[in-house]
Amino acid sequence: MKNIIENISHWELLEIEKPARYLGGEVNQAPAKTAPALRACLVFPDLYELGMSNLAIKIFYETLNRRPDIVAERAFSPWPDFEALLRRRGLPLYGLESGLPLSEFDVIFITLPYEMTFTNVLNILDLAGIPLHWKDRQKGPLVIAGGPSASNPMPVARFMDAVVIGDGEEVITEICDRLIAARQAGATHSEIRGDLKNLEGVWVPEFPGKVRRRVFKGFAASTPPLKMVIPNVQAIHNRAPLEIFRGCMKGCRFCNAGFYYRPKRERPVEDLIRYATELLQNTGEESLGLLSLSTSDYCRLNELVRGLDKAKLYPEQSISIPSMRMNDHTIALLDSTPHIRKGGLTFAPEAGTQRLRDVINKNVTEEDIISVMKATGGSDYRTVKLYFMMGLPFETDEDIEGIVTLVKRLEDIGRTTKPRKQISISLSGFVPKPFTPFQWAEQADMGELKRRRQIVCRGLERGSSRVSWREEYLCLLESVLSRGDERVGALIEAAFKNGCKFDGWHEHFSREKWEKAFVDTGLQAADYLRSRPTSEVLPWDFIDFQVPRAYLEKEFQLAAQAATGGQS
Repeated sequence: MKNIIENISHWELLEIEKPARYLGGEVNQAPAKTAPALRACLVFPDLYELGMSNLAIKIFYETLNRRPDIVAERAFSPWPDFEALLRRRGLPLYGLESGLPLSEFDVIFITLPYEMTFTNVLNILDLAGIPLHWKDRQKGPLVIAGGPSASNPMPVARFMDAVVIGDGEEVITEICDRLIAARQAGATHSEIRGDLKNLEGVWVPEFPGKVRRRVFKGFAASTPPLKMVIPNVQAIHNRAPLEIFRGCMKGCRFCNAGFYYRPKRERPVEDLIRYATELLQNTGEESLGLLSLSTSDYCRLNELVRGLDKAKLYPEQSISIPSMRMNDHTIALLDSTPHIRKGGLTFAPEAGTQRLRDVINKNVTEEDIISVMKATGGSDYRTVKLYFMMGLPFETDEDIEGIVTLVKRLEDIGRTTKPRKQISISLSGFVPKPFTPFQWAEQADMGELKRRRQIVCRGLERGSSRVSWREEYLCLLESVLSRGDERVGALIEAAFKNGCKFDGWHEHFSREKWEKAFVDTGLQAADYLRSRPTSEVLPWDFIDFQVPRAYLEKEFQLAAQAATGGQS
């Protein structure tokens, strides 16, 4: 069995930024197995530091490696310096555990956390010597995608042997069982794909048909990953993550994740305290991260935090709660427990006026926001970060100016608190997503997003808040990739051939190369940014998302009514 790592010299690695990204051998790495029935590689199409913080990779790594007949390894997008070394030497991309080329695995599982990784996926396949299109794969590994950005699989359909829609814990083992049986029977790739299409939650481009989103109903009773691999270099999130519940029922009309992870499922407090102890013992981490879409919505959060505080292993142990729906009760809870990490507060009003927050069904009032800011007075919290969107459906200039008014009020409060609060504002263009009530809405064009952003920036230029924003062209591109049909696959491939990769990284993103890809394919971005009548058949309508279309239509109508003060 060929080990690619052994073919790279010490001197070559010295020329690479953070070579430990590519060497494997981390603490808690899964041990080698003799003659496994199946070799799988879990691929995260971005940098090692991001992928090692990704919860899905951790879950699937432990799930598969618990099986005595399956070995699961990891691979990540190499930074351009290491990619150049591999291409110069004619070496393929490989799994970190064994150095085995990706082309020699039985299956490649790729998680798609966000649309701007799509060109990285093609770069990984190309580096591995694996054909980009499923139609050209008669041998070698099958390539199967999943994750939130695969909820509309059409843009990546030409590249995937199969796509998982929904939760993956159960279906990934079912897929592996089918692959083991197929390998023993000597089945062809087409025969394997034909078998996989019968699994709930699995969509196969070769045999397109209806598919139902997979929901892991056993989540509450399941064991989370407890022996996580410790990264060789510091990951983006330096903590031991523990998923306390999955799903959200708040119904924000813009939020794909809120519908993707439905229904809400909570793990019991008693189990979580036990898991936390074992997780910290196995990893040596001193900070425990309580993960969910909005951790403050956990029904027994007070009891959980106090129980974790009482059962802490180390005097310096802290708790990080990165995702919160801020209110006075949450602030009081955090202040009452001294071992919670208090770096800063982050929350998302999303809109500047109550009218628009009602339109998007964001269940937070201006009074809530103001009371949270006041409640931080005298606390250890030093920074407050606010997220706002621009270009929301039914938005007016008054709503944009409302962002300025709200932030100025918060600045006034922040100046009176000790320690003084530093406010940071993050602006991003709204992107309509599939399987949300706003999936029919128009995407604001770049000129309009820039105009609205300038209203905010001019209004706050004399204030103390720091304002950052996402480039308008990225918002446009994300909209095309998320609401695209199968033709968008040709756009992604053209962009990759033009040299696009690491599109989520400012220093690597090239608008010119993407614009050339639109020209090369003849596609018009406007065709994907337009508003759509609710009667129109959408590219993803073949998916039963377990959220009725009629419900989404009704919510869209309710948003329109809220925009006019309830008048229809």
